Amino acid sequence: MITYPICPSDRLQRRLITVLNDELLPLSAFTGFTLCDDRENDEVKLPFIVVRVTESDEIPQAGTVWHCRLNVNMVEDRQEANLTLGADARPRHELRAENISALLFGVWNATTLAQKINAISNGQGVYVLKQHSNNMTPGTSENDTLSTEYAFTIICASTQQ
Repeated sequence: MITYPICPSDRLQRRLITVLNDELLPLSAFTGFTLCDDRENDEVKLPFIVVRVTESDEIPQAGTVWHCRLNVNMVEDRQEANLTLGADARPRHELRAENISALLFGVWNATTLAQKINAISNGQGVYVLKQHSNNMTPGTSENDTLSTEYAFTIICASTQQ
């Protein structure tokens, strides 16, 4: 594997959106969701999940390893989010939040998020070395929306594939 000192944050963001799209959107709990990044110019209708790279640091300087901080926000209409899904008595938002946290921070279908990102071979080289500083802020709200934020750091390198 050849590594390059090029910030991989944009490529990492696109791969994370691909993983969320492939793993979550087929689930009935996420019917109607839209995935976007922080560069979307169009208004996105509720419900949606937005992926942002908030900061990237090259550590050590002039090296090939990057610490990229990411945020994933799930935003829903409060009234719809509090409805139940099927026979489960818990609100939809709670079930969706559990699924996202399991995908981002745990093992989902026998693989971790880092393994899922590394498995994508699309010519946009980025290799995840480690994920840390996982944080979830549940149920923040503004007016008629309900939002949950997931923040974490991924240590990665730009690579040639």
